[in-house]
Amino acid sequence: MVRIRQAAAEDADAVFSLLSFLMTSYEPSREAFDRTYPMLVASPTAHLLVAEDDGGIQGYVYACDVPTLFANGVITEILELYVVESQRGQGIGRGLVEAVVERARQRNVVEVTVPTRRAGELYEGIGFEPTAELFKLRLTG
Repeated sequence: MVRIRQAAAEDADAVFSLLSFLMTSYEPSREAFDRTYPMLVASPTAHLLVAEDDGGIQGYVYACDVPTLFANGVITEILELYVVESQRGQGIGRGLVEAVVERARQRNVVEVTVPTRRAGELYEGIGFEPTAELFKLRLTG
């Protein structure tokens, strides 16, 4: 049975391993990860959750809270979601997203967003609606 929980410091190796499979437009750096991961685990506005079963960590989601003017409050933005390929289709991704949404409700967040071109069916099945196109300007590397 899969259990979703807050990520901990001791999950770093497993999360980095999953991150290596997630990335398509960036090359993950372990050095950069090791600087950032502890900050995310400790931050009250970062939400890093893992899906774990007897076989270990099968997926993770990272979301962060962003105070906004336009939405009349704080939004939570899902920035990363990954489930081990062999475990997909079993509800792990959905469970991770629903955990983010439920925790956002508990904090009185006004909206949960996800900037992605992938997994649209997953998000729409949970009730998300497509609303915008994502643009980015890379400043490093």
